[in-house]
Amino acid sequence: MSKETLRVGIYKAQEIPQSFKVYAANVTAHFPAQNVELIPFATKDDLPQTADLLWDIRSGGGNPPLEFMLGGPPLVITVHGFAPISLSGREYFRTVKGMLMSGRYAREKLERWKELKDGVAALIAVSNYTKSEAVQMTGIAADRIAVCHHGVDTASFTPDSNAERGNYFLHVSNDEPRKNVARIVAAFGRLRKSSDATLLLKLPAKQADRYKDIEGVKVIEGMLSTEELASLYRQALGFVFPSLYEGFGMPILEAMACGCPVITSNVSACPEVAGDAALVIDPRDEDALFEAMNTLYQNRNVRDRLVIDGLEKIKSFTWQESAACHIKMFNAALESY
Repeated sequence: MSKETLRVGIYKAQEIPQSFKVYAANVTAHFPAQNVELIPFATKDDLPQTADLLWDIRSGGGNPPLEFMLGGPPLVITVHGFAPISLSGREYFRTVKGMLMSGRYAREKLERWKELKDGVAALIAVSNYTKSEAVQMTGIAADRIAVCHHGVDTASFTPDSNAERGNYFLHVSNDEPRKNVARIVAAFGRLRKSSDATLLLKLPAKQADRYKDIEGVKVIEGMLSTEELASLYRQALGFVFPSLYEGFGMPILEAMACGCPVITSNVSACPEVAGDAALVIDPRDEDALFEAMNTLYQNRNVRDRLVIDGLEKIKSFTWQESAACHIKMFNAALESY
């Protein structure tokens, strides 16, 4: 390795959510060309003291820094969002205990940020919305926070002009309350009264029973390959993603990249990602969600316009640009540390 190589210790513990791992894999795929060397670590015992800086990819849910990473090389943290702090307990937690404890949970997270924020060299926020929340929630100054949008894998998520449009709406999520699946099902139930459309839900197996035996609703359990997911996007009437909270909303871009019309929400980062290339509605308004689904079902011209606009929109989000943004912030953190 040359002297100009940037050595980055990357936190890769087992408990990191799969979506964060996908994010890190797509960003770091462009690092070797920029002379960045990654040194994985998972515990205090294997923390790489020879690294130029440390990078924690796992700050979702408002998670503060892990204390064992402080006091050594400069620490850069990617912040994916603050959903359990921003939303009410009822809109984030599914259990009664979680709802009752939500206020205490939020206070403890915020207090921990106040205690540890001075040990953080910089934050990377995945959207402008997340940056605005990070300034408010963590107390870290805005000039220490960079916005590095996600990209979309256009090698895997591609349109197919020969794909026959199916008669179904698609939703993909982990079925957390913030994903708003109950309202999707309710709005679809109204559409079903005057149509033969179906609703396809890709959900974790442990959540699937909640939506079985509902007329017109089909549930896919378990894992899908990237190609299987892309095929579902390509043939859907529309991708329905009216989340109450997203720090970014990567499925919006995946659907658009496959030529699938999108319905999403006007809150959190969703409108920032979707822009005018989707039907954007109030996610708490079941009537608005029904009208959007009915529009896509009835109006081919609207579907065709959203396909064209979506394919144009995704050009603004590339993993190569995201990687360059990360490296720029790494260097800025080193210079200011």
